[in-house]
Amino acid sequence: MNTNAVTVGLGARSYQVLVGGNLLGEAARHIAPFAKSRRLFVVSDTNVMRIHGERFLSALRADGFHVHDFTLPPGEASKSFAGLERVCGAFLDWRIERGDLVVAFGGGVIGDLAGFAAGVVKRGVDFIQIPTTMLAQVDSSVGGKTAINAAQGKNLIGLFYQPRLVLADTEVLNTLPRRELLAGFAEVVKYGLLGDAAFYDWLETHADAVLSGPGPERTHAIVTSVAAKADIVAQDERESGVRALLNLGHTFG
Repeated sequence: MNTNAVTVGLGARSYQVLVGGNLLGEAARHIAPFAKSRRLFVVSDTNVMRIHGERFLSALRADGFHVHDFTLPPGEASKSFAGLERVCGAFLDWRIERGDLVVAFGGGVIGDLAGFAAGVVKRGVDFIQIPTTMLAQVDSSVGGKTAINAAQGKNLIGLFYQPRLVLADTEVLNTLPRRELLAGFAEVVKYGLLGDAAFYDWLETHADAVLSGPGPERTHAIVTSVAAKADIVAQDERESGVRALLNLGHTFG
């Protein structure tokens, strides 16, 4: 399958979101330009690692990377002060340095948590997002919002910290339950509602194809969504204005 690239234009902190099939198998090649030390710290959850972990980690190691992995329980409970402490503690136990690279390998919870940890440990270590849910591919992995939850509410403790690269593999979505796909698809529909009537009309016709498999329709839906978000983030990185429109998605729902 062809790989599509969308640029998130933030000047010196710009990066690409790559969308396509088998990006997990090609991840080492895409990660290599950002891995100064060849040391990778992969943060994931038990569900993702059970399904994809062995293939992903083995491929990275076969390409000469020194890979450490840290796995958390799935779900929002991991996006907490305790979860942040565990991840940061693991980084420090491994003697992480600024030339190393953190890889957030999972859905929105892992992306938010690992990105936040990367942003605060050693005052900032580069990280890459490899989102494994549709919701994360079209929304949470793009734009640099990283956070944990507090007793007072969700995502109240965090920072804006942009990744160096996002790899959105359309094939990994095949392992998701349909309910999870639909949760992500709601975010796709959001981008049509926010000002792209033609895309909204296209989704009404092609929704089944987007949800059924990693074909051109799914790729088109993800690329169009990412491009729409990238445009808004480039205008308003820290949500002082137009970026608040993105809360129409799962936040509003």
